[in-house]
Amino acid sequence: MRTLLIITALLVAFSYALSGQSDFRTLDRQSYDYFLKGDYRNLKRTADTMMTHGVDYYYLRLRLGILAYDKQIYSRALTDLTKAIDFNSTDTVSRELIYKSYLLSGRRADANLYLESIPLNKRNNTLKKSAIPISSEFNVGSSFSLNDVVLYSSNSLNYEAVKNSLGITAGGETFFLNRFKATYAFTNFRKSETVYSPSDPAGTDLNFVQNQIYTKLTGSVFPGWDFSAFGHIALYSDVIKVGAMGKKVSTNQQQTECLGGVGISKNGWRIRGGANISFSNFGNSTQIRGEGYFTLLPSGNLNLYLTSGWMGQNDINWGGTYQVSQEVGFKILKSLWMENGVVIGNSFLYARNQGYMINNSFQIPALTIYSNLIILAWKHFNLSVTPYYSQTNVYSWDLNAYARTNKLTNNVFGGSIKLIFKH
Repeated sequence: MRTLLIITALLVAFSYALSGQSDFRTLDRQSYDYFLKGDYRNLKRTADTMMTHGVDYYYLRLRLGILAYDKQIYSRALTDLTKAIDFNSTDTVSRELIYKSYLLSGRRADANLYLESIPLNKRNNTLKKSAIPISSEFNVGSSFSLNDVVLYSSNSLNYEAVKNSLGITAGGETFFLNRFKATYAFTNFRKSETVYSPSDPAGTDLNFVQNQIYTKLTGSVFPGWDFSAFGHIALYSDVIKVGAMGKKVSTNQQQTECLGGVGISKNGWRIRGGANISFSNFGNSTQIRGEGYFTLLPSGNLNLYLTSGWMGQNDINWGGTYQVSQEVGFKILKSLWMENGVVIGNSFLYARNQGYMINNSFQIPALTIYSNLIILAWKHFNLSVTPYYSQTNVYSWDLNAYARTNKLTNNVFGGSIKLIFKH
């Protein structure tokens, strides 16, 4: 009897083993068929069934990772491809796709950090060719605006009536040592205006010219985290009109205004954000400002993203001001993206985007609506075209009593164009 029980138990165990092998073969074949068809949803469902029963192996994770990458689900691709490497440490395909997942989701610094972590003997030809310690991009662009103009017959306070403006910018970004990026830009900014002051209440037409130099160093010490330091210098000649024996006399006074600050950012697959703090000495005063942004990428890729931003500034003489912004960006075609945004606030003498954009003017942009068309139709070139509309508040300023009066709201129509070359 005992012998019969043992034989029966062995037969039952053997039948279960045969059944398990049969189920594995069936599910493995199904997963492979779904992979060949590019059916990620059913492949994921089959894989979940297998993993629930403790079945997990290299080819299953590789299939999941490849299809997730093809469907631009980069966070899931990273998870499955990393697990595939755990099963097979010689896998170079998964490493390549992880590297590209970082790149295509806009996380170039993390792509460089990941590439740096891969030994040379575990890189395929694509990764070996990507292992270039220095890569750069260069840009040139122009911005312009046409403003409503309200002129006074006489104004004994400081008043600026801007007719139009033109800016020409050239700069770039250079990655070096895989962990650091240098950003630099030079801008020549010009505006045609009529200016009034206590020494020139009748007003004088002026062609204002200002040169700006911007630099920023960004370091990626930890995956997903960036730290930065930045500075901006504005150089211009201030034309002063003074009366002498009933005549106007012009004097040029060289002016230098500067800004400096530090920032930190966190780059996740679906949630990204950053903050910075900066100091400046615009307008014969000093300012401290804080700025932050929060970006949501619902699909973990660049096909759709929403960014909310905020900037608060305190001027030692003029008090606190603010700006808030909201932007939505989305993919239209394979090589065409669009961004639409709005900026509102009451901030003057302000700086945005980690000091990259400064406005040391008495004009206050209370509302700006813009649309940015990004064209990626060429291998090494990108083109951005940005029309915008602003409502600008203009005051008469008393620079001694730190007061402003006679509020006017003017319309401003403008745009910018930027060409980027990537190497």
